[in-house]
Amino acid sequence: MTHPGHLARRLQQASYALWSTIVSDEVTAPQFVVLNVLLATPCIDQRTLGERASLDRSTVAGVVGRLAGRGYLKRLRDPEDGRRYVLELTDAGREVLLAVGRRTAAMNRALLAPLSLEEQDQFIKLMQRLVEGGERLRPRP
Repeated sequence: MTHPGHLARRLQQASYALWSTIVSDEVTAPQFVVLNVLLATPCIDQRTLGERASLDRSTVAGVVGRLAGRGYLKRLRDPEDGRRYVLELTDAGREVLLAVGRRTAAMNRALLAPLSLEEQDQFIKLMQRLVEGGERLRPRP
């Protein structure tokens, strides 16, 4: 129970269980991230979306396909380069993002509840440092 990788996996399991029960059984956590990225930066291409959401090419393609199929985003011809498409949230995508966002906040409170507010802040900062460190170790194509 002191191995960081094992604890990270267990924390991911707890997070997934909370997501499924509190947040949504329709919108996944990666889909939520994609919707948030599109809200923050509308009309970006799929490659840029994947980079900003920290998703690999095949994962972002699947996520975009499912979200487009549900009518949460649309693909538009890039006005500056007619050979490529950009992605944009639809009104339905904004609505589901707002609803899921409220429930995500509740899930985060439940997940972090065993920690004091100071510990929660420190925990988030430490996780961010670990993620950044892991990114530097990852091989680049």
